[in-house]
Amino acid sequence: MARVSELVIRPVDPRDDADMDAFQSVYAAAERAEDADAALYSREDGVTMLLSSGTGGELCEGYGAFAGDVMTGELMITAPLHDNLQVARVWIWVDPAHQRRGIGTRLAAYADTRVAALDRTICHAQARIGVDRANGNRAFAERMGYALANTEIERRLDLPADPELLGRLAAEAAPHHREYRIRTVVGPVPEDLAASYMALKNQIGVEMPSGDLEVEAGQETPAELAVQDRYLVASGRTRVASYALDRDGTVVGYSVAAASNEHHHHVDQWGTLVDRGHRGRRLGLAVKCALLRALADGFPDKTFIETTNAETNAHMVAINEALGFEVVQVYGDFQKRL
Repeated sequence: MARVSELVIRPVDPRDDADMDAFQSVYAAAERAEDADAALYSREDGVTMLLSSGTGGELCEGYGAFAGDVMTGELMITAPLHDNLQVARVWIWVDPAHQRRGIGTRLAAYADTRVAALDRTICHAQARIGVDRANGNRAFAERMGYALANTEIERRLDLPADPELLGRLAAEAAPHHREYRIRTVVGPVPEDLAASYMALKNQIGVEMPSGDLEVEAGQETPAELAVQDRYLVASGRTRVASYALDRDGTVVGYSVAAASNEHHHHVDQWGTLVDRGHRGRRLGLAVKCALLRALADGFPDKTFIETTNAETNAHMVAINEALGFEVVQVYGDFQKRL
């Protein structure tokens, strides 16, 4: 058994097959040890995220902890480049076969050093809490100096969604927004929607309940969005989104998801938001119903969609429950000041 002092932590090379095979293997093993049905990012996702570092509005770095030639744990650090410039996000995974040997502690200390070198003063992290297989996550985070700042609930809905239910809910919502148009797009955000979509999307960090997490509005532009969409395509994922448009064609609400690539059978719900000036018209329910219909029509191989919301987000929780989403996990959002 290798001693922790013998560990070597180094960057992984997204163009190196051995590095990325090991990176995906450690990540998948650690995730599935806590949730056998975890909605995993793919190997292709990892490669494209690392290759896109610095070009899509976000820095993304990956590191492996090696005992000899064996990767036993890994670290990812991401940091926005145009907003929230004091914040970095930290993810740590340790192969279950190598846990409880101090590897996570070494990676957490390495993360602190690297985040400080990036001139960031706040670390954000997320981990499952409140379930048997993840009971140690909160204690570990607190030992590393993190404090629980927010609690989020993951809900899932089996796909395809019930078409009769979607039809009924959409019909009930329709009279409240007759002056709006719902437009659904499979693929990259169209050029005519990009500017107003990004203006609204940049608000989601401050509009959604986030507890004690320190967050600012985003500052991403359509140029970064185009880069993100190119790398999404490169990873084999597909953006699926429904947009609520006012009379001028401005995006005033949206629900966006990413269908996983051919090797996975889930869909990640990325976000749903309605502009403050257009709320009260059931646009959130309308775009969610349209999105689920598009997934049923275009992605028959996908078996579930997952979404995560703060439990204090009563309006969105109510929409998800009406659609049939069920609770599967509890996540803690943690924050640490360096």
